[in-house]
Amino acid sequence: MNVRLFWRGVFILLFVFVTWLTLTPNPDETKPSLAIARFIAQLIFHDQSLGDKVAHFLAYSALGGSAALSGFAIGGRRAALIAALAVYGALLEYVQGLGGVRSPELADAVANSLGALFSFPVALFFERLAARTPST
Repeated sequence: MNVRLFWRGVFILLFVFVTWLTLTPNPDETKPSLAIARFIAQLIFHDQSLGDKVAHFLAYSALGGSAALSGFAIGGRRAALIAALAVYGALLEYVQGLGGVRSPELADAVANSLGALFSFPVALFFERLAARTPST
């Protein structure tokens, strides 16, 4: 199987899923799945209440990492796609508030953008590491 094709599929699925989660009117249904994010927030920040921000960061890290590994690009540049995802994450947070059910948070928009931006160099590191590893 083509590795880029795999990551393209992952990216598309994550893009749809993250967009849906951001715009869904009832986020309370997702609260049980935030347990790992609360655990990470407790470990890093000693504050479980930051679990939502950690979840935003992780979601956009996965989205940005899969985008980087997919080979998708804007104008022939993968970095431009990651920058567009960072902007998308911030704008989607704003759009979330237009429905009147949920309110946008600047901290969520920042966590989205940072997650997308953080994942790009990490994905490139692993991509280069895999290229150097001899296959059997």
